[in-house]
Parts: sequence; structure tokens; C-alpha cells
Amino acid sequence: MLLLGFSFLAGIFTALSPCILPVLPAILASGVAEGRLRPLGTILGLICSFTFFTLTLTWIVHVTGLSPNILRYVAIALIFFFGLVMLFPRLSNWFARLTTPIADFGQKIQGTKSRPGFWGGIFFGIALGLLWTPCAGPILAAITTLVASGSINLMAVLMTFSYSIGAGIPMFLFAYGSSKLIQTSRFLSRYTEHIRQFFGVLMLLFALLLAFNWDMLVSQKLSRFLPEIFSEKNLPVEKELQAVRGQSHLSENGLAPELSGIVGWINSPLLTLSQLRGEVILIDFWTYSCINCLRTLPYLENWYRDYKNKGFIIIGVHTPEFEFEKDYNNVKKAVKDLGIEYPVALDNNYATWNAYSNHYWPAHFLIDQDGNIRMVHFGEGGYVETENAIRSLLGLTLLEEQELSQSTRAISPEIYLGFSRGRSYKMNISTDQTVDYSYTAPLEADQVGLKGPWIVTDESIIAEGDNSYLDDNFLATHVYLVLSGSSKTLLEVYLDGKFYGCIHVDGDKKYDIVSTSYERHQLSLKVPKGVKAYAFTFGDE
Repeated sequence: MLLLGFSFLAGIFTALSPCILPVLPAILASGVAEGRLRPLGTILGLICSFTFFTLTLTWIVHVTGLSPNILRYVAIALIFFFGLVMLFPRLSNWFARLTTPIADFGQKIQGTKSRPGFWGGIFFGIALGLLWTPCAGPILAAITTLVASGSINLMAVLMTFSYSIGAGIPMFLFAYGSSKLIQTSRFLSRYTEHIRQFFGVLMLLFALLLAFNWDMLVSQKLSRFLPEIFSEKNLPVEKELQAVRGQSHLSENGLAPELSGIVGWINSPLLTLSQLRGEVILIDFWTYSCINCLRTLPYLENWYRDYKNKGFIIIGVHTPEFEFEKDYNNVKKAVKDLGIEYPVALDNNYATWNAYSNHYWPAHFLIDQDGNIRMVHFGEGGYVETENAIRSLLGLTLLEEQELSQSTRAISPEIYLGFSRGRSYKMNISTDQTVDYSYTAPLEADQVGLKGPWIVTDESIIAEGDNSYLDDNFLATHVYLVLSGSSKTLLEVYLDGKFYGCIHVDGDKKYDIVSTSYERHQLSLKVPKGVKAYAFTFGDE
């Protein structure tokens, strides 16, 4: 009863977390679609679909040989179709006529009056249930592990159903609330059809985000403003979950298990821990649809960039939460889109996950040069503590700064400067050639601009003269920039048109550029010739 109760609470908190952001437009859209019972049908369909596919999709794929990508694309096509139905009234009328026989059949069975929109909502919810990828806390991680290992039992079924019902309640309130708001507002009710068409457009955009896996990037950007919430992270629940899983956590200071059952590698040939003896290793268990994992990636990428030449390596063990995340090409595309440069191992069968007795996404196991586990951390946070543990094993001076609570204020997003991901430029840029750039001021919010001679490569920009300027309009208190190269000429920093200071560029690392008040500022950097710049990141501390 304890696990079922907390499964229910975990579902509620999941629906109130960043995980809901990608599907929120679709849920709100179900409230403005035709039919008073459409929201109820949508959520019932989603609950049943999510429960069924979470427990059986692995078995279906194994028995039929059907690719999970096919089921996913069918669901995306249904979402796209429902967007068209909301956008075009004639198509909506045709769909209503098409589903009338189904509604009449349900009426005969139940002996009740047929309600318009309910069965359309059921179909819509079924598609959403297949596409929704919630944040995996301890309870959902336990369910997923049991499914992956073929150890489904009655408790796993009941936990999944309780979790789905918990998640469905807030979703229903969102959908029903949007419907009620339009019905009771005299102003909004006059524009019901236009509002429906607007949400139809959002549905089409939602389908496109899913089709190209852009929802992952959107989630990563938006999730920085919302905290991680897991109700089930407590000792009593953890003890019950251990009984269900039949395993306990791996302790620190023991020998790290070897990587096992890896079905593929990205960014690296096959690696083993034994061949990496002498290196400090961080094992990161993650999966690319997990928002909590995505929020840790900037820290991992910075650590890899700062310490990879000092005897440190990260191995991202990608253990899939959902069936479509087992596809090598899907993971490879996600790794590229997210800018991950360290080795990634595909642990599709949970062999390494089980060897480490892991229960969470993300989870970090820090291994010393002799192959012993020296630190274990589950979930987000603990970044300064983890980095200091890395620096200690590498023999480096520890950081003095203390980790602060995550700010809820908006800040500028990470800005990549290379051609492949440089989407924030004021002007048009060319690749692999020296160009004398200029732009018309002012820069808009979160835009960058180049002045003077620069070469733009796939991953970076290279200053090619004595008057090469890199400008940025940002909102934050701290600005960081990844630079590469060495120059006796100092990099000059100008903030809001005034000289701020100089930086000596000597080595490939992230540099602290400015620390200032929380407001929008104009930054201008005079970059020495030959220095490469990769990406801006921002903080609010």
C-alpha cells in the first residue's frame, strides 16, 4: 500500500514537473476541441495507453519484430491528424461522422446517451500515452527495470496503473480547466473557433517537434526554470522498492564492476574499465528523453572539456527508459544534437545498470585510478561536491565556491558559435573562409554579432585579425565562454560600452568573462588573433 500510494503521488508530481511541458499544448488542446467529454476521453485513453505500452512494448517488439519507431511515428501521425481536424472545420465534421458508429456502439453497450467528442478523445489519448516520456524517479525506474528484465509481476502492474492515474488527474484538470475557461468567458467564447484553430497549429508544431526529436531540446531549455520534484525519495519507499527489485545499492569504496552487455558505442571504440586503469572515470547513467539527465549535461560537458587532458574521462551509459530509446540511430542523433563529445555506451539490456545496482536516471559513479568507486550520486545537484571529488583524485586544488540553490529567474540560454549550431547571429555567416563581418546595431535579446575578420568553422569561430570583436546581448549575472588557444595579447572585455577588464587566454577551457548585476547587458569582446571561441553559457548566482 505504501508503494501504491507513493506511485500515485509520483504520478501527480510528474504531471506538475518539466516532463509535462512537451505534451501540455496537446492536453490543453483537448479541452478546446469539440465535445464536452473530450478531456475525459483523452485522459482515460492516455492512462490506459501509457500503462499498457509501458508494461508490454518490450514484449511486443520482441515477439513481432516490429520497430518501436514505427509505433511512435504512427502516434505522431495521429497527433498531426488531430491538429488538422482542429484547424479545418470540414475535416472536423468528417471525423465526427466517422466516429459516430463507435459512439453508437458504446451507447448500446452502456445503455446511455452518446456523448460527442469522447471517443475522439480516447484515440487522441492513446496516441499521447505512447509518446509521453515522463521523468523517471525511483518508482518509474523500478518499473522500467522490471520490464526490461522480463520480471513483471502484479506489483509492477499495480504501481504502473497507480502512477498513470496520479499523472492523469492534473492533466485532466488542465484540459477541463481550459474547456471551462472558454465556456464561461464571454470574451473568449466569441472566439472559440479561432482558439480551436490556434491550438490546432500548436498540435501540428508539437507533432513536428516529436518527429524530429526537437522536443528533447525544448525540454532541456525550459526545464532550467522548474525544479526537480520526486515525492518517493525517502527511506521507507526505498526499502520497499529494494524488496520489489530484489537488489540494493552498490556501496562506495568497492571495486567498480566492468561494463557489460554493451550493444554499441558512440564517440568511441569499445572501452573497458580495465584498459582505462590510471584514469579517473565518471560513469553517468542517463537516457536522452530524461529531463533530469538533460539538466546535468552542461556540467558533465564542462567537466569533460576541463579535465579530459588531465587523466579524466566520462562514459555515458545510455540505459533506455523507453523502447524507442534503444534505437542506435535515435541515440546517435540525440548525442549529436546535445553536443556530447565523451564516449557513450548503449546499455539496452540493463546489464551494466544491474551490475551497478542502479535505480536512477541520472546516476553518477566516480571511479579512481585503481578502479575503485569513490563517490556515488543520484539525481541532479551536488555539482560542486562532484567536481571537487574529481579534482581531488586528479591532484588539483579544490574549488572554494559553495553550490547555491537553483535560481528561478530567467537567464539567457547557452549560445553556440560554430556554424552547425550557431543560430543566434545577427548577421548571415559563412563557413571555412575569412570574412570581414559587420552588423547593424543594436543586438536583440540573446543575439550575438561579429565585427572584423573571423573564420567560422563547424564547431567554433577563429579571430583572424587585431580588430576581431564578438558581441552578445545577454540576461544573467555571470557569463562564461569556452575558448581555445594561447595568446600574449590580452582579450579585452567591454560591458555596456565601458571597459570591464582583460583576460589572458592560455589553454582550452571555460573562462569566466564577467560578473555583474541581474539585468540585460551588452557585452563586447576584442578577441586576439588565432583564439577560438566555442560557446557562451550563463549563470545567475
